Order: sequence, then structure tokens, then C-alpha cells
Amino acid sequence: MTRLSRGGLGALAAVGIFVLASLLLAAHTAEAQDVTIKILVNDDPISDYDISQRERFLMLTAREQPGPELTKKATEMLISERLQLQEGRKLGITPSEADVNRVLDDMASKNNLDSNGLSTALERSGVNISTLKNRIGAQMVWQRVVQQKFRRDVQVSDAQIDEALSQASSGSSGGGIKQIRLPLPSGADQRAVAAKVAEAENLRSRFRGCGNVQSLAKGVDGATVRALKVQDATTLGSPARILVRNAKVGQMTPPTVTRAAVELYAVCGSDAPAAAGDLNVRDETERKIMNEELVGKAEQFLKEVRDQAFIEYR
Repeated sequence: MTRLSRGGLGALAAVGIFVLASLLLAAHTAEAQDVTIKILVNDDPISDYDISQRERFLMLTAREQPGPELTKKATEMLISERLQLQEGRKLGITPSEADVNRVLDDMASKNNLDSNGLSTALERSGVNISTLKNRIGAQMVWQRVVQQKFRRDVQVSDAQIDEALSQASSGSSGGGIKQIRLPLPSGADQRAVAAKVAEAENLRSRFRGCGNVQSLAKGVDGATVRALKVQDATTLGSPARILVRNAKVGQMTPPTVTRAAVELYAVCGSDAPAAAGDLNVRDETERKIMNEELVGKAEQFLKEVRDQAFIEYR
């Protein structure tokens, strides 16, 4: 079954590279044949030629072996694409020839070909260029359908992002950020918080670089110093995360107040620019989680659409 592309047009281009690499090893000639309608999907026809073409395409791109299983896979893929295009038409979404051609041009250029060269290479392997165009067009339409129908339904929480980052951090290297934490007494009032913030500001005024962070903390009762990995830093709440992201190497952020402490962050070391820049990984993680949820919704929606469809096998 066709799935929402996780990598968008980039993934399509990657498929194209593999197609062309495979084409260099293949040299089949398409034979003329009569076209027979084999399946109707809500009155949209799928011919034996369509199925044969998709089989050839899968043999090239996925190294599939000919046989009943390949025929079934090609048929199911074509049925899904007909349904996807039909859902697109309901929403006024149709494949743009210009967008499809841009993907094809990208595939060709990555292999030192133009679009005519790509078409010729496919033809030498018995695959009409329209087979690839139809595949790309259906994927592009389905992405837009899913985005339009479900984007507002998918909400990613901070807890989901934190969990994903925590799982990713297990094998990661350190990130060149040091945290100084000044604990607040339980039930601290505004005066106590203000005093602790003033103490933190005093520490910050004496900051001369990451080499003296430990000695700075020694002069404050209860203060602790902790080295953070890049992924740990991305899990910080606002405004600390934003302050760290915008800090330059060798700088210490202004104090931030949490329920239990006042915190300072020093951006340290030669790898600090990467650490600060990689804080954007939190936003990247959010997009990844959202896309995964959209993929799940797309699969379920396509199943529902198929259950309601009239599919006639001939």
C-alpha cells in the first residue's frame, strides 16, 4: 500500500537515483500489446498494461522478482493510487505537471542526464515515462490531501518531544554547555526568589569563561554544576532554551527561574557553535513526530476509503 512519503520530494529523488542506477544494468524492449481493462476502481480503469508497467518498474527499483506476488503488489499499488487521486479530486487537488517535471528533472540532473535522457533510459528497460510520472503525481496529491485533512488534528506536546530527544541522546557525545543551578527553598516567596536571582547575577558578572565555572559555584551554598549534552540542552523549557540557542561561545545566559531553582548556562568549547545550532533539533524532532502521526492517519484514512470503494475485478 502506498504510504505518505516521509521525506517528501527528496525521497522521490532518491528513488529516482536508484531507478537510474538499475537502468544501467537493464536492457529490455517493451512489446506492443492489446490493452485490456482488468480492474475498475470507482469507475477508474486499471489495465493489464498498467499492471505490467508497474511490475517492470518494481523490478528495477526494488529488485523484485517476477511472479504472482509481484503482480499482486503492483495491482494493490495501482488501486491505492487511483483512490488517492480520487480523494484529491474531491478536494480540488490534482497533480501539477510542472511539479512532477521538476522532480523528474532533479532525478535526471543527479545522474548527469536531462529529462529526455531519463525517458530514453526508462524506455530501454521497457518502462514508459508516464509510469514514473503517475507514481510521483499520486504521491504528491496524497501528501496534500493528508495535510489538508489532518494537519490541524495533529498536536505534538512538549512531553512527546522530550521523550524522543531523551531516547536519541543515549549514544550522543557531549555538547559543551554547563549549567549552574542555585536551588530555591521550598515555598520560596518573591523576596527569596529575587535574592537568589541577584546572587546568580553576581555570579554571571564574575564569569570569565568556562574554565572558572566550577570555582564560581564553589562560593555559593548549594550550587551545583552540570555538563549537558546537546540533546539535554534541547529539552530545556523556555526561556532557557531560547537563551542558550542565541548565546555565543564563551557567554553565560541571564538567570532563568524554575519552580525549584535559579539557573545559569555557559556555552563552552570549540564544539559549542554546533551545540547551539543543534538546539534547532527540537523543532526538527517536532516536525518528525508530526509527520509520523500524519503517516498513521494517512494509512488509516486510505484503508477507510478502500473499504468504501467499489472495486470490480474482471
